[in-house]
Amino acid sequence: MNISALGSTFEISLRILLLLDEVHNASLDEQQIGAIDFISVYAADFGLLDENLHGYGNYRFSEYPARQHLVSSALKELILDGYVRLLPSATGYRYSITADGNKVCEKLTSNYAREYRIAVQAVMDRFDNADADMMLREINRLTVQSLKEVGHE
Repeated sequence: MNISALGSTFEISLRILLLLDEVHNASLDEQQIGAIDFISVYAADFGLLDENLHGYGNYRFSEYPARQHLVSSALKELILDGYVRLLPSATGYRYSITADGNKVCEKLTSNYAREYRIAVQAVMDRFDNADADMMLREINRLTVQSLKEVGHE
């Protein structure tokens, strides 16, 4: 059986760990995590880096809604595995990395992991420390723009 980790809960779990490790003791909600992850892998489209980590497919912006379910599933697994902490807040739940999650991140040293960390930092700098409304507006703007471009080919 040939099972691919690409596009899986496992893949997004590793990115979530790297993301939470990179934000240094901050806690984020699920919407922030999903938006930061999406913008990070397509950072060039958002004017943050020179290249997208996941390329330039015509329908890359249609991935965002599908990823929301993956982020939710990945967070549940990471909590159950003890890598992420669930923190209740006045506005819902927030998530932060645990010491065990940090230990996993220490082992993630590939070029991809390094580039992803750089992208996460660029997103945090650009979007005022993960302003969810600001990130979602930009994702929506680029989604509409890409649909117009694909529709005119």
